[in-house]
Amino acid sequence: MIARHTLTYVGSRGVAAALNMGALAVFTRLASTDVFGLYLLILSWALVLYSATCQWPKFSFFALYAEDRAILQVGTVVRLLGAMVALAALIAACAAGLGLFEPHAALAIFAAVFGMMAFEGAAEIARTRLEVGAVALSVVLRAVLVLALGSSALLLGGGAIPLLLATAGANIIAALPTLYVIRSLLRGGGSWTEARRLLAYGWPLVLSFGAAALAQTADRLVIGASIGVSELGAYGAFADFLRQSFVVFGDSVALALISIAKRDARDGGIAAARPVLEDAIRLLTLIAAFGAVFFLAFDGLLVTLLLGPDYRETALRVAPLLVAASILQMFRSYYFGQVIYFTQKSQLDAVASLTLLVAIGGLSALLIPRYGVEGAAIAMATGQALACLVFILGSRERFRMPVPLRDLAVIGGLALACAVAIAGLDRLPLDPGLALGLRLTCLAAVSAGTAWAFNILGIADFATRRFGRAAS
Repeated sequence: MIARHTLTYVGSRGVAAALNMGALAVFTRLASTDVFGLYLLILSWALVLYSATCQWPKFSFFALYAEDRAILQVGTVVRLLGAMVALAALIAACAAGLGLFEPHAALAIFAAVFGMMAFEGAAEIARTRLEVGAVALSVVLRAVLVLALGSSALLLGGGAIPLLLATAGANIIAALPTLYVIRSLLRGGGSWTEARRLLAYGWPLVLSFGAAALAQTADRLVIGASIGVSELGAYGAFADFLRQSFVVFGDSVALALISIAKRDARDGGIAAARPVLEDAIRLLTLIAAFGAVFFLAFDGLLVTLLLGPDYRETALRVAPLLVAASILQMFRSYYFGQVIYFTQKSQLDAVASLTLLVAIGGLSALLIPRYGVEGAAIAMATGQALACLVFILGSRERFRMPVPLRDLAVIGGLALACAVAIAGLDRLPLDPGLALGLRLTCLAAVSAGTAWAFNILGIADFATRRFGRAAS
């Protein structure tokens, strides 16, 4: 089941990532850096509002889920999400009333929050119940709709606001498959007892998710305020491209392996979850190590293919720093940060999020006016590293996420050797097309061999069984 669930999630996220990269390529050619930068700026405020209001109920539900109380828990979390989205609407309306946002921008922000709430809430309930197919379908459907609706909005002459409304609509429609598989649970009533349990676990998450969202967008907000939305468009486009890679695949690991580990811990104690968690960090390290080799070896080609001409120079300047930041974010969010679901205490997440906010916010304010987007990338990488350390050091007295250091060091060493080999091939006097093919083949062969050697997702066992049956 572990391999099937993970491959389903990774496969769907891979398809979605490819579609999202296609959307990014289209958007950056249809929209100027000013328009795309303004879209990212408004989206940043939507993410802050969503995270501060609507995220904590679904994560509390995942942490405290019990099969025998499923109907009551789902009914309760649905009502909590409804109350939180109403609060988000009130905040957006007040911001418009106070003149902080134009009314149409406030409406777009609320639409984005509602869309994220519908999609993420339904997906969280479905993935907690291991409804793999429905979650995978929703993920792919959202990517298709973002590309189709977003492109249509820009082709029809729309700007940042229509583009944001298009993505909100994509989220709402894409929630339908997961809503369908949990439809029987949605009829259940709420419970004040369950609500108090969810709130007791989740109240620190209100602070932590709000702080984390502000931290994740602080670099963009400072760029927009200090050096302009044009630079923000180029910086944010490449950062989002990397997010579709490392963070999306990290999310797949969390959706599959962490969900299974949580179930194993619930049924057999923490020791029962350890093998799955060790598999998770091996897979994340494989993605991080060979992903970094791929992006840094082929950054010029990738940027040329995926981003419009006006975006490329800025993207190449910040590529190494943003790769590092994305890798650290993946480990923070989708492995070390998952410790809160095994300790039944969420305060550590609040500490990590505040650390992230102080580090990224402070360094962004200090470095961006002087160093531009490079300063933003340094701030992001430093903040992610410090937040990772909070989870690693802060969980020592309770449960610690396992880290098989020898295995991780070997994976990293093999990736480094692969990078050296690719650099050597690049210096040979070969036809450019042949050299590119050899470099990609080297990367594919070494990464696949590493996955086989460590039996990542059980692929070696699976292949052995298949070939054994074929031979017999």
